[in-house]
Amino acid sequence: MRQPLTANGPAEAAEIPFELRIPAPPNFRWIPAAPPAPWWREAMRWSLTGLTASWAAGEVTLRLLAP
Repeated sequence: MRQPLTANGPAEAAEIPFELRIPAPPNFRWIPAAPPAPWWREAMRWSLTGLTASWAAGEVTLRLLAP
């Protein structure tokens, strides 16, 4: 590893002011991925999406056509 250079040559770590030092990298903890959702949960999600879109389209139609 190369030493940082100053006007007088390489600097020692003790000579570098604390606020100018590069902090150590954080310690990361590996978080495993969640297992994939079961097929029925994905089907329910799409069913709910379809029902919501159908309800919204019905509401818009009623607002446009209702007197």
